[in-house]
Amino acid sequence: MSSPEIASLSWGHMKVKGCSSSYKDCKFWPGGSRAWDWRETGTNVSEADVLRKHVLQHYPGVQPADLEEVLKKGINLLVIGRGMSEALQ
Repeated sequence: MSSPEIASLSWGHMKVKGCSSSYKDCKFWPGGSRAWDWRETGTNVSEADVLRKHVLQHYPGVQPADLEEVLKKGINLLVIGRGMSEALQ
């Protein structure tokens, strides 16, 4: 089974070849992909914290729980990106 292919990529928009939807952020694995919602695992901080502490929303970075779903898909290689401007901690 092959991994999804990125058809186009620009700031805040990713299109996967053969997929009808596009993503802001996503997870890929052999045979599939889905939107990656950072709030699921606490990868981004609350808006109040951002305003009060001027913390980037890309803190604290990728969490182990963010990887669990993809690791269970039987991958051979894992690539973790830091975003368009390497803002993800």
